[in-house]
Amino acid sequence: MDYKITGYEPAQLFHFFEEVSAIPRGSGNEKGISDFLVAFAKERGLDVYQDEVYNVIIRKPASAGAENAPTVMLQGHIDMVCDKLGSVEHDFMTDGIDLVVKDGVLTANGTTLGADNGIAVALMLTVLNDDSIAHPALECVFTTDEETGLVGAETLDKSQISARTMINLDSEEEGVATVSCAGGVVVTYTCPIAREHKTGSTLTLDISGLLGGHSGEDIHRCRANSIKLLCRLLYTLKESVALSLVDFMGGLKYNAIPREAEAIIAVPAGDVAKVEELTAAYQTVVAKEYRFSDPDISITCAAADAARQVMTKASRDGLLNYLYFTQSGIVRMNPEFPDIVESSVSLGVVRLEAEQAVIHVMTRSSMKSMYEEMFCHIRRLTELHGATYEVMSCCPEWEYDPDSGVKKTCGELYQKLYGKAPKYMVLHAGLECGELGEKAPRKLDMISLGPDVRNLHSPGEYVTISSTQKVWHFLRELLCQL
Repeated sequence: MDYKITGYEPAQLFHFFEEVSAIPRGSGNEKGISDFLVAFAKERGLDVYQDEVYNVIIRKPASAGAENAPTVMLQGHIDMVCDKLGSVEHDFMTDGIDLVVKDGVLTANGTTLGADNGIAVALMLTVLNDDSIAHPALECVFTTDEETGLVGAETLDKSQISARTMINLDSEEEGVATVSCAGGVVVTYTCPIAREHKTGSTLTLDISGLLGGHSGEDIHRCRANSIKLLCRLLYTLKESVALSLVDFMGGLKYNAIPREAEAIIAVPAGDVAKVEELTAAYQTVVAKEYRFSDPDISITCAAADAARQVMTKASRDGLLNYLYFTQSGIVRMNPEFPDIVESSVSLGVVRLEAEQAVIHVMTRSSMKSMYEEMFCHIRRLTELHGATYEVMSCCPEWEYDPDSGVKKTCGELYQKLYGKAPKYMVLHAGLECGELGEKAPRKLDMISLGPDVRNLHSPGEYVTISSTQKVWHFLRELLCQL
């Protein structure tokens, strides 16, 4: 192919990234990239395994003299988040990524880049293709559907894993090694609602302008949750006016801090002015509370089409009580890493259907006992409200190991190569390390590395070439050490 990334070493690394980028590989559409990896292995006479969900494991024997060293796993995921600017014509099912290289930065033309986690794929392919590198026996594990719930890692036959050491390549900052990550459970709460006929003036309450963000990586920024703000407003209003609830909706994704929420209410015609007055006052209060984290909060009240069916008082109060008492935000900071969130809950999505309310709540913690306690809180709250719950997904945590051998080796090597110690991160989000580490036949000593990738999951995603080169150099030397 006609490569765009030229003049940078190792050329092979960047060429592999271009070849991977040319293959459509959004979550759920990984057969093409999976078959590419199988063909790559067969062309080089390497042992390869492919399963029914298109996970791939490529094995390479140890280099001469390293036959007795324990096997090492390199791991990353092959899917990517697909997003684009509205003005860009791009079909992620059929089109490869249009790469842009400028001033040492690699990005895409109006779409997500897929450096998360295409850089990992390119790094592993370069290792597998280079016979000059000294290394132990390698298991390169390429997983699918990571971005939608670690599906590939969960499905993978763990008996295929023989390694004792795992190097995940899905971190996002060179010189910062991830040594722990949060596990999480997504719970769907479902509660029947009853409706009745009632007349009155109908109003729409709208909350918007919040920054939102990732419910793990941005939870420490104390940004407002639109669902919680709207619930609080409704409580304020129903203390002063005869308020009936017609509809309530907020949030789009269970793993994101909700940025917008809307409620439709019905009140007596004579109470409309009071609702408008209280809403304006509430806007002033909330704007002050969140003036630093969410400076553009907007809370509005406007006339809506007349409604005839409203929630009964019992259904209204049941829903609002559940939303009010559901935890959302930081539960506890990490005692060992005081600047890192250990445990949190995010109330992510609320929607009302004709006969039931559906709510998504996500818990995260890097400590199993805390994760179980938060889940127990949700379960008990649900039972108290006479509702039901279902676990949508569950990702195991990766607890910090202060005695990790690979962490020690990485620290000493980084100090030797660059004259300074690396930083270590406890990530308050999920990595596949938790899933693979929990279910591997043998205990895995794990660490996660990666180059500087920014604006993940958005059309502004980019990776710096210099940090990618540095990670490659470090990875090559680390394999030699191991």
